[in-house]
Amino acid sequence: MNKKHLILIHGRGSKPGHSEKERLVLKSLLHGLNRVDTTAADAIKTSKIKYDFVYYGDVNNHLLLDAMDKKDLRRREFTGKDARHNNQKCQPAGSYDADLEDLLSQQSFTKKAYQRFLEEHPDKRGLDDVAAAVSWFANLVALSDNIIKRATPDMGAYLMSRRVGSRIRTRLQAPLKQSLIAGNDVCLVAHSMGCIVSYDVLWKFSQMSEYRDVRRSGNRVSKWLTLGCPLGEPGIRKNLYDANESEDGEYPRHIIKDWVNIAAKDDFVCHDEAIRDDFQPMLKRGYLESITDMHRGIYTFWKGQQGTNPHKLYGYLDHPKVAKQIANWIHS
Repeated sequence: MNKKHLILIHGRGSKPGHSEKERLVLKSLLHGLNRVDTTAADAIKTSKIKYDFVYYGDVNNHLLLDAMDKKDLRRREFTGKDARHNNQKCQPAGSYDADLEDLLSQQSFTKKAYQRFLEEHPDKRGLDDVAAAVSWFANLVALSDNIIKRATPDMGAYLMSRRVGSRIRTRLQAPLKQSLIAGNDVCLVAHSMGCIVSYDVLWKFSQMSEYRDVRRSGNRVSKWLTLGCPLGEPGIRKNLYDANESEDGEYPRHIIKDWVNIAAKDDFVCHDEAIRDDFQPMLKRGYLESITDMHRGIYTFWKGQQGTNPHKLYGYLDHPKVAKQIANWIHS
């Protein structure tokens, strides 16, 4: 029997182990849904809505550690062991709990509340390693591959190495392909680097011969919800799977119904917060039904040991406007 299926894929950066990350994401997702629609939250809790979390944090952690000098103090972050991935080093379980509880206690999501939040907590956004990459996001076309890899080792490896890229894409391809062929109503939620992975997978499904079975099903992703998405950056787009294709091979086609893109205020990764203008040809050619940008009045409230971070996935998932998008799909 066909059913609704929510698939969520995380972004770049160091991660806790698989089970711990899955727990934190689900807790944030359910809390956000409970803010706007308890029935929608219950549908996931009781498995009326199928839910899958796509994890590739083990790949991220390996790439990040491999890029660090042995004396790099950031290595102290990796004191945990991921039991689901050969006890590989990861962030320890429980390290996000206190900060997550602070996030979930947030009551107001207004501009005034956000300004007060920034006044009360250290704003170290400019020191974040991804924030440092904003300059090359804007100018990536002119930069060498080595600079890209040094700026963000995990995202750089995904963009520059087909082997690494394939390993990560496989994590999403398997559940998404199975669900589409089964005729399920799929909502795909992607964050940060996960948006790039999703785009490439959707392009492959719609263009490559080995995925004829997906196209033959006639099914599409009903809603693709991108959060903190870097696809608006020219330098990112020039490294996508379809970057060197001729016009008839560009873009995922007839594999997405509606694309909703949400960008929080001050999110340094979605430097270009509007997606619709960059992917307008998809609409003109009828490859999907709609692209909606939501970036006005979206304030997220995550703070961690490094200060505030408007890009954090947990902050997005707990935001009422993000939750409302998921709830609307659940009830559609």
